[in-house]
Amino acid sequence: FAVVYHMPLTQLAITIEYNEVTVAPGPFYLYAERYLGATEVVQEQQTRYEVTAIQMTPHTTVDPNRSFNVLPGLDQQLLTLTSEGLLYGYNVPTPQTAPVETICTNLATTTKNELMPLMEEQLVASSIAKMAEGAAKQIYHIRETRMNILAGDVEHIPADGMSMQLVLDELNKREKALAELFIGTQTIQHHSHTIYYTPANDVNNIVIGRISRFAGIVANEDLSGEPIRLTIKGKRQELLPIEIEDTKKKVQTASQLYYNLPGSADITLEFAGKIITTANYPIAQYGVAVPLAKNMFLTKQLPKIYFNIQTGNILSIQK
Repeated sequence: FAVVYHMPLTQLAITIEYNEVTVAPGPFYLYAERYLGATEVVQEQQTRYEVTAIQMTPHTTVDPNRSFNVLPGLDQQLLTLTSEGLLYGYNVPTPQTAPVETICTNLATTTKNELMPLMEEQLVASSIAKMAEGAAKQIYHIRETRMNILAGDVEHIPADGMSMQLVLDELNKREKALAELFIGTQTIQHHSHTIYYTPANDVNNIVIGRISRFAGIVANEDLSGEPIRLTIKGKRQELLPIEIEDTKKKVQTASQLYYNLPGSADITLEFAGKIITTANYPIAQYGVAVPLAKNMFLTKQLPKIYFNIQTGNILSIQK
C-alpha cells in the first residue's frame, strides 16, 4: 500500500547540429570554362559534414537507485507525482502538462534535376558538346532578356512592379537550373544528434563523441573525427551527523517525506580543441535525501509544498 516516488537524475544533453552537404557534377562540367568562363566547377560527387552548433543543457530523468516509499501514515492522496514518478508536490493540484511543440527547420536546399531543362533542339543534338553549346546559348538568351526588361527595351513591359518581379524570378530560376548543368549541384540536409551523459564522478577532458568532416558522427575510438571533450568538477552535498543518524532509523522515518538537497558541478565542453561552453549546473545525484519534519503534517491546516522536479529540492512551503 505504499506510494513510490523517485529522486531526479541529472543528465547532460549535448546536442550537435550539423549539415550534410553533397555536391555533384553537372553533365556539362567539362565545358563550363569554355562557355561560361566558370573555373570553380564540381568535378566529382562528394559529401562533407559541417557542424553548425553544439549546445549543452541539463536533462532530467528518474534515478532508479533512489526511490522512496510513502506509507499510509502520511496522507497519500495529497501527494502529487509526475507521470515519470518524480515528486511534484504535497497538498497541491496536479501539474498541467504543456503540449509538445514540434519545431521544423527549413533549409534552402538545391537538388539535382531529374530532367535537364533543355529545349528540343538541344536534347536531340548529336553530341554532349552540342548539347552544352545549346544550353549555354539559352543562358545567354535569358541574360539578354533580363537586361532588356530592366532597361525597358521590350515590346511588352510587365504592367506593375509585382509582375516584373515574377518574370525576373522565373528567369533567374531558369538560368540557375541551366547553370547547374555546368557548375554542378549542391544538396544540404540538416541533422541533429544528442548525446546523453550522466555525471557520476569527476572527469577531466574525456571524449564523449567525435564528428568527422567526411563521415559525420563516428565512434569515440575513430580518430578521423574531431573530439567532443567534457570536464566535470563536482561539489557533493554532505549530511550532518544528526541527519545521518535520522536516515538510519528507517522504521521511524518510513512514513516521512524526503526531498533532495542537490549538489552542483562546474562543466566545460570543448570541440576540436576550442571551448564551446562552460556552466555550473545543479546535479541531483550529487545531493542527499533529507526528511521533512513530521510535525509539519500534524497541524489542522496542512501545508502546500512544491518541489523542483529537476533537482528534487523544495521550491516553496505555503500555509
